[in-house]
Parts: sequence; structure tokens; C-alpha cells
Amino acid sequence: MVTLLYGMVFGPALARRDPLVKATATLGLTLILLGAMDLLWPSSGGQSRAITLPTDNSGFMISQVQVTWTDVIGLAVGVIMTAVTGAFLRFTKLGTTMRAMANDRDITATLGVPVRRVEAAAWFGCGVLSGIAGVLLGDLVALDPTTLTFLVISSLAAALIAQLRSITLTFLAAIVIGTVDSCITPIQSITNYRDMTPFVLAAIGLLWVNRHRTISVSRQGI
Repeated sequence: MVTLLYGMVFGPALARRDPLVKATATLGLTLILLGAMDLLWPSSGGQSRAITLPTDNSGFMISQVQVTWTDVIGLAVGVIMTAVTGAFLRFTKLGTTMRAMANDRDITATLGVPVRRVEAAAWFGCGVLSGIAGVLLGDLVALDPTTLTFLVISSLAAALIAQLRSITLTFLAAIVIGTVDSCITPIQSITNYRDMTPFVLAAIGLLWVNRHRTISVSRQGI
């Protein structure tokens, strides 16, 4: 409901802004919610709030890494959510309308599409998916505002690498960012700089994606 209300109030103003502005606006909502959470449910002794699931108690080993069934469920849910969301946007009438609005809101409105209703459905759907992810995050990383903030930054970096156009590419970019971050953690010499991982990978990804555009512009100038 929070995302629905936010979308109803601020959605129309953000509709015609750049994708980066939209992403930053949603990040601002996240920071507001984290601050409100910390005020309403302060952690005792500075410890993080955590949710415990039954699947934390069992798992298997990969090399020297302990993998719980909660980790497996989290990965599976991510894959399922990516596949279902992609299929919804591609094969359903409402999903097609959402993609049309993302391409050109004004033309879609002239075709008689109820723009505000479609926007409300999109914001509500995002809220539902975020709630599902929040349950798993509360178990995997605990409900710590600082940790969750960096996770949101990592998610934003993945979305920027995909240029806010491909759900599948966003998911793959998020997997790469998380894997690189985990591989850096045990290395004592650079572990203190692992928080820079999303920014570095986002910069590399954007440069790689836009390399052909830069060459094309240079040739036109010549």
C-alpha cells in the first residue's frame, strides 16, 4: 500500500523524468522507510533485527562455503520472479500496456489507455514483489538500515547496467555484483573497499554498453 500511495502522489510528476531521476526517487522512498523503521522499531543494543526461517538450520557445502536452504530459496525466488515478471510484461494485455507507457506515455494515453490505473497497478505490483523480497532479506542480511541501503545501491547499479530496459539483464547484473562482492570479502587487502563494488561494476558496465554509441558519434563527427 505504501508504494501504491507513493505512486499515486508522485508517479505523475516522475512519469516524464529521466530513468535516473525515477530510480533516485524510489531510492529516496527507501531511505525514508528505513528511517521510519528505525524510529518505530529501534534495535536493542545497536544490534540488527533479524527474521529466522526454518530453512536456516540445514543445507549443504560447496567447497568451504556453507549454503543454507534459505539461500537456495532466495535464488530460486529471484529466478521465478524474473521469469514471471518478464512473461507478464510480454504476454499479457496489462503488461503490454505498461511497456507501451514506458516507451511513450502521451501516445499511449491518446489511444484511450487509462494511464493512471495502469500506473497504480505497476506501483502496487512493485510493492508486492518488494514485500516478498523483504521477507528473505530480513533473514539473509537482517533488517539493518545501513546494510539494506547498500543492497539498494547494488540493485540500482544492476538496473543502471541494464539501462532500465531488460529484467533478465538486470537479474544477471545483480548476480555478478553479488558474486564479485562475495569473492572480494575474504581478501584482507581489499575487503575494506568492497562497498565500492556496485559503483565500479556499474561504471564498467555502462562504458561497455555505450562503447558502440561512442564510436558511432565519433565517426559522425569525422
